Amino acid sequence: MFKFYLKKNIADGWDNFFFLILSNIIPLLLVIGSYFAIGLAATVNPLAQAGAFILCAGLVSTSIFAWGANAAKIADFGTPTFSVFFSSIKYVWKIGLAFGAFLAIGFLVLRFGIAYYLAMYLRDGTKIGLLLTAVLAWFVLVCIIALQWFIPLYYLQESNGFVKCLKKSFIIFFDNAGFSVKVFFYNILLVALSVMIIGLVPGFCGILLSSTNALRLRLYKYDWFEKKAAEDPEFMNNRDKRDEVPWDELLSDDKESLGPRKLSSFLFPWK
Repeated sequence: MFKFYLKKNIADGWDNFFFLILSNIIPLLLVIGSYFAIGLAATVNPLAQAGAFILCAGLVSTSIFAWGANAAKIADFGTPTFSVFFSSIKYVWKIGLAFGAFLAIGFLVLRFGIAYYLAMYLRDGTKIGLLLTAVLAWFVLVCIIALQWFIPLYYLQESNGFVKCLKKSFIIFFDNAGFSVKVFFYNILLVALSVMIIGLVPGFCGILLSSTNALRLRLYKYDWFEKKAAEDPEFMNNRDKRDEVPWDELLSDDKESLGPRKLSSFLFPWK
């Protein structure tokens, strides 16, 4: 399943290469503007700096959140448009701002928390400070891996508000820990590639597309669960049966829609 996900995501990224570049310009400009805004606020006082950081995080998050509608369309073999992006802003700006502010506040709290516990260890030599730092660091890592599903969940499942997306992000992570970690490391590679290309591609939008593609395919498992549970009420209590997910069958339609997509089709798309 993971191999097909990689193939599909690469194909989707390549097919929408220039659209991704243009789409990434907006969040990149917001990030640059945020850098100067936060720097200006820092000259006032630390509280103003923190407030600017939270507000700017919300604005950047909203732009990325709105592009999630296009990510869902691409993942479902649709055609992305800028009209979809701009129309999405109208109904996602609240949750986009809230998600960005949530991440920013969490970052600030964890930053000071880790700094405090590290200082405790370095100052007093107490191992409890080092232990708490390690626990906090692992907690942060788990949150980062789980929250990669937050925006895709909003678009791939109906009636998901902020709390539901947050809750389901962790449910997906703990139920698919290995898969979540693999996608996370793949996204880290995309981040490294983005840095080398000044964030233009794959960039914020390409990484969001990656998570959306991954979750869309993974959710087939839960559709299969519902089908099997309707046939056999005891199915969900049998872990061995639940682990026997027929991925070849579940992905057959997507494989047919994607086609063979050999290397030559990426290098010479006109053939």
